[in-house]
Amino acid sequence: MEEKDISTRLLEAVEKTAARMGLNVEDCKANMLLAYVEELTRWNKAYNLVGRKLGAQGIVDLCVDAITPLCFKELIAPQKEVVDIGSGAGMPGIPLYILAGPFPLTLVESQRKKITFLQHVRRKLGLEGIRIYPGRAETMCREEDHLNAYETAFARAVADPPRILKLASPILCDGGRLVIFVGEKDAEGLRRSSTLLEARGFKLQTTRSTKRFTSRDNHLALLIKMAK
Repeated sequence: MEEKDISTRLLEAVEKTAARMGLNVEDCKANMLLAYVEELTRWNKAYNLVGRKLGAQGIVDLCVDAITPLCFKELIAPQKEVVDIGSGAGMPGIPLYILAGPFPLTLVESQRKKITFLQHVRRKLGLEGIRIYPGRAETMCREEDHLNAYETAFARAVADPPRILKLASPILCDGGRLVIFVGEKDAEGLRRSSTLLEARGFKLQTTRSTKRFTSRDNHLALLIKMAK
């Protein structure tokens, strides 16, 4: 796939997805998102950040999926502290920051090659509101500076929902919101588990298929941390 083709496919996919969510993407933000995808594509070939077999179109699809939480209104705001648990190569945090930012964002990642990439992208794209926590979420959730510190948390492809709840609970403030990227089976499981969720301090607000935004039948689960 040629570079021009990558650019065209990404911009068309992002604009279409954003429009379906009632959002308008400014040219400067679309270009910054393209720069991120180009860097990720280049680094992935060398360092296997998201899987070499994925290819450029697969990375475009990942990026488009990453922005689907913007279908939840008022999830992100300029002064809200946001955390991306197990950010990997910056998904979903960086695409969300580019389109909906700036806002205070912490990317949690423990693998050295991915940390190096995140630092590179932050510097190259001038993403000044992004902080990188170079360690495991299991460690972060025991550190006093991070307890009850975040109003919104995202988790994608990092662990199963029960494990994510355990990691997110200490660092989210009361009333904080957690968005988990899940498959259809896990979405159904969460809808059937209100008692278990409440025992872990959460309430399920909704689950939503992203198919009408991206034509791929992925799901988002939006949960609220209840006050103790």
